Amino acid sequence: MTSDEATEVLGIIRRIGPVVLSAAVKPQGEVGSGLRRLVGMMVADKNMIDLQAFAIALGHCLDLARVSQATLTTMDRVRKAALAETPLSLPAVQTVLTIVRLTLACEGRIIAYMTFRSRDEVDQLAAVVRDAFSQTSEVAADDLDAGSYMTILKLHGDVTRHLAERGRQLPRVINYNYQMTMPALRMAQRAYADPMRYTDLINENDVVHPAFMPRDGKMLAV
Repeated sequence: MTSDEATEVLGIIRRIGPVVLSAAVKPQGEVGSGLRRLVGMMVADKNMIDLQAFAIALGHCLDLARVSQATLTTMDRVRKAALAETPLSLPAVQTVLTIVRLTLACEGRIIAYMTFRSRDEVDQLAAVVRDAFSQTSEVAADDLDAGSYMTILKLHGDVTRHLAERGRQLPRVINYNYQMTMPALRMAQRAYADPMRYTDLINENDVVHPAFMPRDGKMLAV
């Protein structure tokens, strides 16, 4: 690797470090301290020009950010920041694609532990994931990186299958229409024969007060 290539790679790493740190929603305690320490080491260590060493360090940083309650939205900032780079040399291109691959893998782990209330939520997330993977796979294809392209396709398939399986286990969101205004408890008893499910109705609708549910709204299918 030439001096100019090393400078370009280290510049990308220095810019991506703070974005990784910002992905952590609650970087507290030992995990948060470890994340800040490891990100600091990563952006300062000139040995990160070695792609394998950088991949290991970044993978640990992303995992610590995930444990620090990173969300799909905050983690996706890392992927978008990497895609916003305009690498010129091959080592820089490989560095960017490594960031993208590891970030997508971390997002897959976040999805694996997510909870959903309805199939519609799963479908909405699947559409977001599809757009993210499509954009990323196009970049890998344009850069003629067959390894990254195939890895991204496989990961996309795994995430899609996981979401499809989760969606099959959940109810749909349907519309309801009642001729009178009811409190959430009564509506839940009427709709589900279970007044304790009133929170489902509140969560699905723009409720001003739970004693006055809208006559037209959405509910989970029984």
